[in-house]
Amino acid sequence: MEGAALHYVCLMEKIPFIQLRAVSNYIAERNKQNWNMKESIGNLNQALIKLLASL
Repeated sequence: MEGAALHYVCLMEKIPFIQLRAVSNYIAERNKQNWNMKESIGNLNQALIKLLASL
């Protein structure tokens, strides 16, 4: 949801953009103990490193 504003503004201003996201939890009752923040951030970092290396 946070990326929607970035997407909209960049489209309106004709600015190229990219957004990478990671899933830390699934839809369920809110219980932060079930969130996998370390894993999702690690996966996001690896994806970003691969993306930057490919440019």
